[in-house]
Amino acid sequence: MKKQGKKNLSIMLSAVILLLSACGSSGGAQNNNGASAGEGSAANSSTQAANNTESTATGNLSEDTGETIYLYGNDFVETVAEKFTEETGYKMEAVHYGGGEALAKIEAEQGNPQWDVLMMDGHGSVRSLADRDFLMTGWQPENLASLSEEGKSYLPEDLSYFPIGIHAAGVIAYNTNLVSSDKAPKTWEDFFEYEGPVGHADPAVAAPAYPLVSAFFDLWGEEAAKAKYTKRFEDGLRVYPKNGPVGNALLSGEIEVAALQEHNAYGLKLAGEPVEVIWPEEGAPGSLRVAAISSETKNPAAAKSFVEFMLKPETQQMLADLDSTDSFFTPLAEGTTPRTEREPDGTFLLPSADWASEQETEIKTWFADQNVR
Repeated sequence: MKKQGKKNLSIMLSAVILLLSACGSSGGAQNNNGASAGEGSAANSSTQAANNTESTATGNLSEDTGETIYLYGNDFVETVAEKFTEETGYKMEAVHYGGGEALAKIEAEQGNPQWDVLMMDGHGSVRSLADRDFLMTGWQPENLASLSEEGKSYLPEDLSYFPIGIHAAGVIAYNTNLVSSDKAPKTWEDFFEYEGPVGHADPAVAAPAYPLVSAFFDLWGEEAAKAKYTKRFEDGLRVYPKNGPVGNALLSGEIEVAALQEHNAYGLKLAGEPVEVIWPEEGAPGSLRVAAISSETKNPAAAKSFVEFMLKPETQQMLADLDSTDSFFTPLAEGTTPRTEREPDGTFLLPSADWASEQETEIKTWFADQNVR
């Protein structure tokens, strides 16, 4: 049995589950054999089953079942699941969730976890899972040295998760048909003081949105950040479930300026839409993408192989080279290069994982209370 989370977190996550169950149901419920309910059968890769000679977080030794392992996460999960199976022979099924959906699903399954590995944005949220014994700790991948110096700086001491990439949870994007370049906000102070309607994604739903909001709380301090948000709600702040709808609202004129995830913002600009992008000099809130292993996985060898696959420079470069706006991120393996269309010298505002984890329930709850007023 896991350690109990804070009461507020349980209440919030229960609400998320109810609100988002329709979205999360696309992954399908799984039976005890690891196959999704309704599927004919999960392919058995018994040739890949291997003895796990490392201790898991609970200290027990286990042996892989050889069955399909399940990856929960957001960007890239379908792509990496297919490539991982091609390269290693391990069978993997990806279940695509938004950040809030994935966390709610993991909470709901804590008595009978159906996932083996997690890959998602938001190191604070993943740190919280580690602190409550959801994640395997203490295992060191053989290719951990593949991380760049920046990547190593994000690595937790307990090795509960592994940095894969980082991107801007929000840059300033504005509709050029509605806002002139001289009136467009250039800093986050300007964004919060802008006289027209602005918007961004919901930190309880979109994986990059909590890193966005928490970066402002870390940058200005709790009281100043609350004061800025309170006034911004009064002056017109629209909150959308995810960044896609934020971009649509920007194009429609429902909002004039957005704190928009970078791949959405640059995607609109490169598509020829009337959108300009500003990377503030003080930095853009960073969203760290990490991979982690369930402490209760029945397939530790396959799960560990997945982490090592994601740490490979070749894997990260493949993702950065995809013909997709999702490829707007900074790979964290040595020798990789990001897309040239991005801001080459942009810096990130990234609170420590411990701080972001400790503040998550309070910040999300406070934000939700302001949003419904």
